[in-house]
Amino acid sequence: MTSEIDAQTLFNERYRTGTTPWDSGITPPELLAVVTGPDALKPGRMLDIGCGTGTNCLNLARLGWQTVGADFAPIAIDTANQKAQAIAGEIAQAGGSVHFMQADVTKLAPPAPEERFSLLLDLGCLNGIPSALRADYAKVVAEQAMPGALFLLYAHFPSEHADRPFGCTPEEVDQLFAGTFQLERRELGSAPQGGQSMWNWLRRLG
Repeated sequence: MTSEIDAQTLFNERYRTGTTPWDSGITPPELLAVVTGPDALKPGRMLDIGCGTGTNCLNLARLGWQTVGADFAPIAIDTANQKAQAIAGEIAQAGGSVHFMQADVTKLAPPAPEERFSLLLDLGCLNGIPSALRADYAKVVAEQAMPGALFLLYAHFPSEHADRPFGCTPEEVDQLFAGTFQLERRELGSAPQGGQSMWNWLRRLG
C-alpha cells in the first residue's frame, strides 16, 4: 500500500508538472446548484476536503461564503494562496473569506462548535484515501460538520487500472457515515477519466 509520504510526494509532483486532470478549474454544477439555485443555502462556512488549487473555495468566497480548504500537497496550497491573493479585493467586496491549509484530512483537529461548517465538499478525495484510514476520515468529517450541515461527496468506483484512485462503493459510503449522516440523494454517472462515479448528498444528523 502506498504510504502517506509517498502519496504526498506523488501528488506534489503531479501538481508541479501540471498532470492534474482532476484540477479542471471549474466548479461542478452540483455544488453551484446548492449555493445559487432556487433553494440555495445562505452563505455560511464551507470546508473543501482535498481542495487542490482552491477553485471551489474561491468561487464560493466570491459569493459571500467563509471558506476553508485543506490539502496535503504543498504546491497545490501554494497555488491556491496565490490565486486567493489575486482576487482578494473581489472576495472582500462580496463579504466572503478564504483560508487554505496544508493538512492531512484524516487528522484535522475538531473545531470549536461555532467554527463547524454548514457545507462540506469532497470532490474526489475519499476515493484516494487508503481503506485503513477511511474511518479516521469519516470521524473528521462528522466532527467538522454542524448539525444539519450538507456534505457533498463525489467519488469514483473502484477500478482495475493501477493509475486510478482506490475508489469506493456506495455501500462503503453508507457504512462509513452510518449514524452521523443521512443519505438524501445519490446520482450515479461516468467519471471523465473513465469508469463509474457517484455524487452523494448527505445531511449531518444531530
